[in-house]
Amino acid sequence: MQSTQQIRRQIQSTQNTSQITKAMEMVAASKMKKSQQAALLARPYAEAALNILQSVSESVEPTKHCLLENREVHNLCLVVVTSDKGLCGGFNGNVLKEAEKIVNANENKSISIIAIGKKAETYFKKRNDISAVFNGIGDTVELRETLPISKLLINEFTEKKYDGIVAVYNNYISTIKQDVKVKKLLPITRRSLEETVEEIEDMTKSEHKENNGVDYTFEPSASKVLCALLPNLVETQVYHVILESNASEHSARMVAMKNATDNAKEMLGDLKLLYNYIRQQKITQEISEISAGVAAQE
Repeated sequence: MQSTQQIRRQIQSTQNTSQITKAMEMVAASKMKKSQQAALLARPYAEAALNILQSVSESVEPTKHCLLENREVHNLCLVVVTSDKGLCGGFNGNVLKEAEKIVNANENKSISIIAIGKKAETYFKKRNDISAVFNGIGDTVELRETLPISKLLINEFTEKKYDGIVAVYNNYISTIKQDVKVKKLLPITRRSLEETVEEIEDMTKSEHKENNGVDYTFEPSASKVLCALLPNLVETQVYHVILESNASEHSARMVAMKNATDNAKEMLGDLKLLYNYIRQQKITQEISEISAGVAAQE
């Protein structure tokens, strides 16, 4: 049986751990609030941009722009979005598991990984198929920070290095729920636009009518407007993905640290009960020995 001194050390260690996890929970909660606000504020803008683009694309041939070119997929690019740090429950594991499924399902294709976050870099580094790595994206992301990612994707697709680009990331739903999403970034199709609009509408709970009842007039022409908008759409999509992932990361970390704090408190209770039990046994034993000594003297 453990000594009271060993149990006291365990109690002290558990209390220290509890204080650390509580502090990390509070930090994650603060970051989560900012990330959630940024993600939620970006959704209406993304929805409006997609609606306009959808209206433009209806009057333009799909082959008029290279970003709309639907090719047979021989070379697939997988954009895997994870965090730089751990201690966030199954946040990274779920994304990596989904990415692994996609890799296994496309064994007959050439697959390249663009890793966003150190966890994705570490996981896929052993595979030797990482084509680019982006780390150190801040907690409060701005569009300019994600532009290098979107420009790389546009250039690689335009130069036909990739026939399709897919993002795997955590989509923020609520503080306690984040779902892994697989989003097709390129080529842009009418169906993918419709799916993204529907997805954002569901998240924002907004009512949507076709074209919002607006009749658009495009100048100088719908085709030129579309060519100007498409790169911006990819930039917005990538920015939106990073925002959703960030909000999900901080939510998952806050919940994980809260669970760790609760577990530490529960462990403290069990250790204190055990400490008191052993101490009581020692006291009882000492009383018994004293009583036996008194009885022997009599």
